[in-house]
Amino acid sequence: MSYASFDNNATGNSNITNEADFQKTAQIVVASIQKILQNVSSMQRMVNQFGTAQDSPELKQQLHQIRSYTQQLINDTTNQLNDLVNCKERHLKIQRDRLVDEFSTALNAFQAVQRKTVDLEKNAVRQARQASGAAMAINKPPGSHHSSMGSNYNNTSNSGGGSSMFEDNFITGSRGQTQEQMQEEIDLQALEDQERTIRELEENIVSVNEIYKKLGALVYEQSHQVDSIEASVEQTSVFVSEGVQQLKQASHYQASSFNKARKKKLILALIAAAILAFIILIIILKH
Repeated sequence: MSYASFDNNATGNSNITNEADFQKTAQIVVASIQKILQNVSSMQRMVNQFGTAQDSPELKQQLHQIRSYTQQLINDTTNQLNDLVNCKERHLKIQRDRLVDEFSTALNAFQAVQRKTVDLEKNAVRQARQASGAAMAINKPPGSHHSSMGSNYNNTSNSGGGSSMFEDNFITGSRGQTQEQMQEEIDLQALEDQERTIRELEENIVSVNEIYKKLGALVYEQSHQVDSIEASVEQTSVFVSEGVQQLKQASHYQASSFNKARKKKLILALIAAAILAFIILIIILKH
């Protein structure tokens, strides 16, 4: 494989200059595609556990880690495929196109599980906000706190020695409010984490869509250039073949014409010899 089989100016930073480098990078791409599909399968199993007894913050943290790793792996694989795009040889071009198709299949699977995760997270946030609003309406009706305080005050003022009961009720109510506030803060933090996850997932989906566009455009451009070169070579080959055929025909015509001329000269020579012999024979007879 010659160095002319690759165009290193196509991306500007390709280190692939021969078929050995191409095959080495292609093997890395194949392994990366397989790893992406394995990660997608694991992500799918985790997502299916959302809303079940197996659902937990640890599960979502693990899902976040494997998703981030897969996203980085996709970015690295895209760069490697960009290097493979520079090949000119037909058999390498076919191999490259097959890798692009397999990578696109892996991207589709990754996008599908991300979209499913977004839908589940949005649904969970919506249900949590609805439940939080309903709980606040039930646990804190307007004026309930003041009316209970007034009732406790009237009951204790009418009974002798009831000040300690009032203090106990007040302390218990304060503790209950503090616990409710802490729980609300925890729930709010959980909602913010879910919304942050949703935004990250949506950004990842957009990023993968951009990879689709860039990779597709690059492959199309290189394929068009290679096809144009191959078409020019094939056309030149046709012209050369036609020229050789025409030369053969001209040589055949020339040889045929030469043979005809030789025949004519031979016939004329025979005729001249016959006439000369006839004249000599007449002269001899006269004497």
